[in-house]
Amino acid sequence: MRRAVTEFFVLLAIWMVLMYGMNLLITARLTPSVMRYIHINHGIFGFLNFLIFYAATRWPLPQFLAHRRWPLLLSGILLIMALGICFKYFIAHTFFEEDMLLRGRRNVVPVITTFSEYAVKAAWTNGFVLTAAAAYVLFFSWLREDRYRQQLLQQKQEAEFAFLKMQLNTHFLMNSLNSIYSLALVRSSEVVNATRTLTDILEYMVAQPAVTSYRSKLTDEIRYLEDFIAMQRLRTGCHDCVQLSVSGTVEGHEIAPLLLVPFVENAFKHGIANQPAKPVRITLHCGPGLLEFSVHNAKAVQRKDKTGGIGLHNVRKRLDLIYEGRYTLAIQETEQDYYCNLQIRW
Repeated sequence: MRRAVTEFFVLLAIWMVLMYGMNLLITARLTPSVMRYIHINHGIFGFLNFLIFYAATRWPLPQFLAHRRWPLLLSGILLIMALGICFKYFIAHTFFEEDMLLRGRRNVVPVITTFSEYAVKAAWTNGFVLTAAAAYVLFFSWLREDRYRQQLLQQKQEAEFAFLKMQLNTHFLMNSLNSIYSLALVRSSEVVNATRTLTDILEYMVAQPAVTSYRSKLTDEIRYLEDFIAMQRLRTGCHDCVQLSVSGTVEGHEIAPLLLVPFVENAFKHGIANQPAKPVRITLHCGPGLLEFSVHNAKAVQRKDKTGGIGLHNVRKRLDLIYEGRYTLAIQETEQDYYCNLQIRW
């Protein structure tokens, strides 16, 4: 109720400022008779026009947008227009007959505008007022719909990010636990380091909120990527099978979390990751206005884990949602090699 009252008086103030302001600006001489005309036509009757405007914005137009019933809209508009004409004629005839209805005198007899004549003129005025009301309602309805679409988009982004984390967590966690289990069976001293690295990885993954606007430090993302590669090296038992190169100035930059690791995970999953002669090459260069990230791997003869995994489809969708118009993703694939290059403009 309080919000409706506030809205009413705010709109009324804007309406009256426009009514008076436009006429005061275009009037050359503000004589007493001119001021009386402005006060009556644009003050009193401007207020009556505002009541017509406000009534339309509160009843038939919102009801139409909610239910899409044309008969209800037309009947409401006609009712408001008819009541507005009758009430304005009553005010004019009762209080301002000479100002509003007198068209002059014929043989000393005043010529007064009839109701039908006044109704035609007022109908045009009311039509413009109702058109303004429709534009007002449609504009704010569009704003609400746009805000709702933005909320849905954000929820969609958050759901996709949560789904990405879940899929990556499952696939990666199973491989890592199997590797740690194998080390534990032979009582390797690497179990402690492997467990600590896995703990750091999971803490980082869990700590990333499912909010699309959130950005993590690029240095933290690179550290996470290094831990991920360390676990993959542990799983394959081949340190030289993965080559990571980081160049440029990475401090002070931020990036959407967990965005780079799917490309690396894809290389381990579908490529050769246990042959030093065909290493997985990962490069990251951070320039003043551009981040360039590339992954190159030799393809395995038969792809592993044909079902499951995150793939790159979700990554493309995240890039479209988060870095729309500011990224380039190029993928080159042959029978022997697979190459991804991602460029993000800061």
